[in-house]
Amino acid sequence: TGTVLTDIGASEYAFSVTVQADGKIVVAGISEWDSRLRDFAVVRYNADGSLDTSFNGTGTLVTDIGVGSSDFGKSLTIQPDGKILVAGSIYDGSSNGFAIVRYNTDGSLDTNFNGTGKLVTDIGTGTNDSGYSVTVQPDGKIVVAGYSFSGSSDDFAVVRYNANGSLDTSFNGTGKLVTDIGFITYDYANSVTVQPDGKIVVAGYSSSGSNYDFSVVRYNANGSLDTSFNGTGKLVTDIGIGTSDHAESVTVQPDGKVVVAGWSESGGNSDFNNDFAVVRYNANGSLDTSFNGTGKLVTDIGVGNYDRAYSVTVQPDGKIVVAGESYDGSSYEFAVVRYNANGSLDTTFNGTGKLA
Repeated sequence: TGTVLTDIGASEYAFSVTVQADGKIVVAGISEWDSRLRDFAVVRYNADGSLDTSFNGTGTLVTDIGVGSSDFGKSLTIQPDGKILVAGSIYDGSSNGFAIVRYNTDGSLDTNFNGTGKLVTDIGTGTNDSGYSVTVQPDGKIVVAGYSFSGSSDDFAVVRYNANGSLDTSFNGTGKLVTDIGFITYDYANSVTVQPDGKIVVAGYSSSGSNYDFSVVRYNANGSLDTSFNGTGKLVTDIGIGTSDHAESVTVQPDGKVVVAGWSESGGNSDFNNDFAVVRYNANGSLDTSFNGTGKLVTDIGVGNYDRAYSVTVQPDGKIVVAGESYDGSSYEFAVVRYNANGSLDTTFNGTGKLA
């Protein structure tokens, strides 16, 4: 059928997927036992969609980060050695912290990582630290991005770990950093990637008081802001349609251009008037006007008023693929759009460039 549904045993939500070098597909998210208890969940499929029983004996596994805690697995990546990293957050009843788990290829916890295969990191002064995205550098160091509440505002937060799970003190002196984008109180990082030159790109959204806009930060390998990017290392982009623009995913093309995808309010009620939004920046942070003439585009999927994109990738031929969800008035559906390199819809994909 081209689709598969997997029941792990409770209520499940998948947030991240990747494909191993051998073609097996790994999906991560959460398994929810009740409104207060959630655990990391991972499923591995064979290339034909069947469960891979060489992974934890069943193809599925659930990991409790802390006794009685609520654990949110948000992002997944595969290391070059095949080990699986899942990052997110843990809520212990009073505060949130970044959480990471590393598994061996058979699904067992990798005890070479922090001694247990699991670790929790408190960013600093506040009670709310949430990890949303993880990636691995070519040198094996692990980068996790999300946000941290400092007591008065939410800011971008990035942590870099050594391969054994210890904090990498060559990154900002502590392994941790928090970046205020510079507006009012809300800066949320949703996605991180590492360029071939070692620079770290983080994307999310920020509040200017009345609007939410795309925000992107680029750091040097040591954690300092990269001032060759927009002069400050930080930038904010208003998509220009409504008051709410949320960046959810970032990737870097081989030519160094930065592609960010998410969704933009198209007017009226921001919960049900949203469209896919994509922005492409030049390597210096300026808008790439070879992309849709402005560097920005908004796409209505066409089946309803609610279209939100959550992930973006670039094919080897330069075409851009964005995936998310669309609500047609009665049900939510998977939605995918493929664009040509110049931002036009690729009509060789489903005849229109869009499908839901």
